[in-house]
Amino acid sequence: MGTGKTAGSLQGVMLIFPITLTVMGAVLLAPIVPQLMAEFGHVPNANYWVPLLLSLPAICIALGAPVAGWLADRVGRRRLLIMAMAVYGVCGVAPILTNSYWTIFGLRIGVGVCEAIVITCSTTLIGDYFKGDQRDKWLGSQAALASFSAMCLFPVAGFLGQNFGWKGPFALYATSFIFMLGVVLFTWEPDSSLNPEAESSAPKEPLPWKHLLVVCFFTVVGGILFYILQFQMSSALAQFDIQSATTTGLLLSLASIGVPLGAIFYRFAHRKLSTKALLTLEFGILGVGFICMSHAPNYPMFVAAGLINQFGAGMLLPTLLTWAVSPLAHSIRGKGTGIWQSTFAFGQFATTLSFAWVFSMVGQDNILATFQVFGAVAIVVCCISFLLLPKQISYAPLATSGHH
Repeated sequence: MGTGKTAGSLQGVMLIFPITLTVMGAVLLAPIVPQLMAEFGHVPNANYWVPLLLSLPAICIALGAPVAGWLADRVGRRRLLIMAMAVYGVCGVAPILTNSYWTIFGLRIGVGVCEAIVITCSTTLIGDYFKGDQRDKWLGSQAALASFSAMCLFPVAGFLGQNFGWKGPFALYATSFIFMLGVVLFTWEPDSSLNPEAESSAPKEPLPWKHLLVVCFFTVVGGILFYILQFQMSSALAQFDIQSATTTGLLLSLASIGVPLGAIFYRFAHRKLSTKALLTLEFGILGVGFICMSHAPNYPMFVAAGLINQFGAGMLLPTLLTWAVSPLAHSIRGKGTGIWQSTFAFGQFATTLSFAWVFSMVGQDNILATFQVFGAVAIVVCCISFLLLPKQISYAPLATSGHH
C-alpha cells in the first residue's frame, strides 16, 4: 500500500461501491424490455437482438475479465479502475442521446468491457488493501451490496421507465462518476516497493493453476445455481397462476432477501467454519431449497423455499471469491481475480441455457420438476466438497506478500 497509508473503512466502502455498476448492467434494463421491444421492434429478429442488450455485459465480463486482470497487474489497479469508471459512465448514459439500436448495441459492449475491468480491479484492490479477517469482511460486504443494490435498482428502473420512457433508466449510469470521485479522492495505488514481488524487475509468481481449476469448478456450478431462481421465478410462479409482473417482482424481491442475509451471515460463519465446511453447507442449502421449491404446494411455500435457496447462494458467493483471491501473490492477484470473475460470469451466462436444456429433458409441462434436477446437482456438489476437498483449505499466500 502507499507509503505511510493504512486502509480503513473509508477505503473499503469506496472499493465495494463500484460493484453496483456491474449490477446495473442487466438490472436497469430488465423492467423496460417491453418498451425496448416496442421501440426497436422494427429491427430484424428483434425477439433475439433486443433481449441481448441485457446479457451483453455478462458475456463481456466472461470474455474480458482475464484480460482486465492481466492489465491490472501491469498498468496499476487504481488507474485502470478510474479510467474504466469514467468510460462506463459515458457509455452507460449515451443511449439517452440516440435512437439507433446498433449504436446502443455498441455502447452496451462498452459498458460490459468496463464492467469486467471495474469488478476485477476493485476486487483486486480489496485483496491488496486488506488482510485476513478484514479482507474476508470486505469481500463479503461486496457480495451483500451487489445483492442489495439489485433489489433496490429494479423498482427504481421500473419507475424511471414508466415515467420517463425507455431512456429514463439509462440516467442512473451517471452514478459511476460519483463512485469514481470517491476512488480518486480516497484510494491510492498499492506501492510496489512494499510488495517486492510486484516489482517489474522481479520474477513474477506463476499462476497456481491447480488451485484456480478447483475453485473455478465450484464457481461455474455455483454461478449457474446462483442465478436460476432469479432468472426463472416468473415462469415458475406462472405454475401457480401468478401472472402480474408487479406481483412477480415483489415475490422475487422477497426471495432475494436471502442473498444479502446469506452474505452477512458468511461474515460470522467463516470465522468458525473451514472453507470445506462452508462449501458443503452452502451447496447443501442450495439443494434443499431447490428440492423444496419443486414440491411446493402453493406460491407462498415456493417463495419461502426460494428464500432458503437464496440464503445459500448469498453465503456461497463470498466463500468462492475469498477462496479464489486469498492465496494469490500481489504480482498475479489481478490475473487470478480476473479468471475467477470470468468463470462466475460464464456460470451466469450458462444458467438460462442449462435450465432450458434440463427443462426440455424433464418435460415442457412441469417447470417445478426442473428445479428438483438442479437440487440434485447441488447435493452432488455438496457431497464432492465433503468427500474430496482437504479438511483445511489453505489461505496461505503463494509469495511473501503479507497475507494471513
